[in-house]
Amino acid sequence: MTENTPPVIDPNTVRELEKARADIKTVRAELNAARAERDAIRTERDDAIKSRDGLKAQFDKQKSDGEKALADANAAVEQAKADAEAATKGATEKANAAVIRAEAKAAAVRLGAVNPDDVVKLIDLGTVKMGEDGKIDGLDAVMEAAKESRGYLFTEPAKPGTETGTTKTTPAPKAGDPEPFNAVTADAKDVAANAAAIGLRWPPR
Repeated sequence: MTENTPPVIDPNTVRELEKARADIKTVRAELNAARAERDAIRTERDDAIKSRDGLKAQFDKQKSDGEKALADANAAVEQAKADAEAATKGATEKANAAVIRAEAKAAAVRLGAVNPDDVVKLIDLGTVKMGEDGKIDGLDAVMEAAKESRGYLFTEPAKPGTETGTTKTTPAPKAGDPEPFNAVTADAKDVAANAAAIGLRWPPR
């Protein structure tokens, strides 16, 4: 073989080289496919993490909002309860005070007060209390003390006629006396007759 003679290439070597090249292409394609799958998996993973974090943040916010709403509702209920209790207490105290003043005025009348309203205004009813049974405690002592210290506001209470002997009773009608005139049940004829009996013109002109 001379120097200018081209080397003889074994056909098997060419086939093996082509096969190797084809295998390389296949491996590269598979590698690219694997990389693409890996990237897709990473993207899905990242999306899942973001979604999880978003849902967690949303859940935490909803939980916080729910807890705040529950706390606000409980506070509103407690405030409404306190307001109702205060209103009930205030109304009860006002009603009790009104009853105590009324009873004090009645007691002042019984004790001979010249002006019972003035007596009630001047005395201190702070020690007088309304019991749970509705009875008033301490009023008698306050009224007696007021009569002693402010005697000018009182006179001797009027005694009943049964004690003074001045009881007057309406005499019973005598037999044959006409019944008293009743303008409610009388008819026109009775009205005219009664008017004539007392010297009035009927009907009036």
